[in-house]
Amino acid sequence: MTPCAGSRLEVLGVPGLVSTSNTQSVNPRRRQLAPPRVVTGKERRWLNPNKGLVKVIERNLDILVSRFVYPHLSKLWNPYSWLLQRRLNLAETTLSPAGWPKEVAPLRVLYISDIHAGIFLRPELLAEIVNSLMKLRPHLAAVGGDLVSGHAREAKQVLDALAPLSAAPLGAWFCFGNHDYFGGDPEEIRRGLLSVNIKTLKNESVKITHGGASFVLGGIDDLIMGKPDWSGVTSKHGAPHLLLAHNPDHFYEAEARGVPLTIAGHTHGGQIRVPNGGPIIRQSRFCLDEGVYAFRSSQLVVSRGLGSIMIPWRWGAEPEAVLIEILSAD
Repeated sequence: MTPCAGSRLEVLGVPGLVSTSNTQSVNPRRRQLAPPRVVTGKERRWLNPNKGLVKVIERNLDILVSRFVYPHLSKLWNPYSWLLQRRLNLAETTLSPAGWPKEVAPLRVLYISDIHAGIFLRPELLAEIVNSLMKLRPHLAAVGGDLVSGHAREAKQVLDALAPLSAAPLGAWFCFGNHDYFGGDPEEIRRGLLSVNIKTLKNESVKITHGGASFVLGGIDDLIMGKPDWSGVTSKHGAPHLLLAHNPDHFYEAEARGVPLTIAGHTHGGQIRVPNGGPIIRQSRFCLDEGVYAFRSSQLVVSRGLGSIMIPWRWGAEPEAVLIEILSAD
């Protein structure tokens, strides 16, 4: 086994966005993601973060902190919204995956993952962030799981903030993450998002027409807490051209099934990183921590995400949204 190796936002007017004039403006720092890193498929962590005793302990600590501990401490110390407002990044990349339909016009995808609504993030700030990002006029918006921190009911407080995502011409889409299963009924999240015109893809796919041609968008259930079913994803339209998968460790299975491009989150980029070093805590068994990866003919984008867990802080792995431009290889 190979061990793991260690500006200003352009504004374009968009009608119909929710007003957030009572908050300060958010101007993400723009940065270009590095070209795809070629992986061998043999990279592994010695400890599998997706299962086992360590994962059970971590999950229960997450639930304890998010639902029972930090809500009582947040009035004394909750700096995360302050940090997010000042350190948010907009990561950008342009990709031409092999197998992408050549007739499809250039496609801009706005990807927001790991919001972790609940204890750390003020809904008013999330609304300001969404409004700012939608001024980029993406064709399609995606929310990549972990909408909540510890309970499904936490989604309700951010629905209005997320509503502008549905203004994307090709719609707004969601897939489940592990935290979305921590408490309550996950279907409550699906129903809430649908009320603001954000549709959920759970082991299913849809065909979308763009620029006179079509591509297939799919969503796979969470790897850890969900019940992934690839037959549901591929049975109706074949392998998706674009796959929403909260956990990046779905990547090699997606490649084996002919998916050209997968986008994921889950890792937070480590959330806390040593200076000039790698993540202290790695959430991907295959070392797919952040950025763009390539394996054979498939590509993967892993976002650091917006939110935080366990502690209301990030260091060395700034929160981000991702804007992906997808071009035909031809």
